[in-house]
Amino acid sequence: MPEMPSWLAPLREVGVIPEWMPDAVPMSWLIIILLGLLSYLATRSMRRLPSGLQNTMECLVYVLFRLTEPIMGKWNRPFLPFLAGLFIYIFTMNIFGLIPGLKSPTANINTNAALALIVFGATQYYGIKVNGFVGYAKHFTGEIWWLAPLMVPIHMIGELARPLSLSLRLFGNIMGKDLIIALLLVLGLPLMGVLPPMLVGMTIPSSISAISLVIGMGVIIFAVFASFIQALIFTVLAAVYIAGAMAGHEDE
Repeated sequence: MPEMPSWLAPLREVGVIPEWMPDAVPMSWLIIILLGLLSYLATRSMRRLPSGLQNTMECLVYVLFRLTEPIMGKWNRPFLPFLAGLFIYIFTMNIFGLIPGLKSPTANINTNAALALIVFGATQYYGIKVNGFVGYAKHFTGEIWWLAPLMVPIHMIGELARPLSLSLRLFGNIMGKDLIIALLLVLGLPLMGVLPPMLVGMTIPSSISAISLVIGMGVIIFAVFASFIQALIFTVLAAVYIAGAMAGHEDE
């Protein structure tokens, strides 16, 4: 399916962005730059009694800290920067598609696969680092040694399915959200006296257009909520996977 036009089209015409590069890549770079700028503005004059942007960011991080604390226990604080960064980045990418002319990078399966592979790599790395290779390998064999030939393939399939599940869940929800919003808004354009090229020659009743606009506004509100929930689910699952890989380590 061809991609819908975006504000990146002029940059492609002058050769700044290669034709082979999907919009998700420069959109992701733009979000990284914006979040970096936002972080700088929030932390350039730190105060013991926060206000403004610093207060907003601290409240968000605190909510994530309290949410993941029951999952990760003593490991919550060391992993909080990773988990909070993951949530903020995914949520920002999710709602980017609500801005006219921009697209959600998470509506591209490659973006989600990259994030899922990062979580997968972190899970395996910290599982081995905390428990040792032998100790972590026991997780795959199970408690009953003579069932190891059966349990090892089952656990390996489960581990490999996690990044696939994370990728497809996020991709399906965000892609569906973007398509529904685009469809409803296109149907509502005739009410504003605008007729897209693909609808030239067609007559759309004004009642349908009005209903489409009203529903579209409701869908946009729901889309913001869904974007938040999907980012939260991805982050919580990442915390569950990493905490599960490190389980069994008794050292403080």
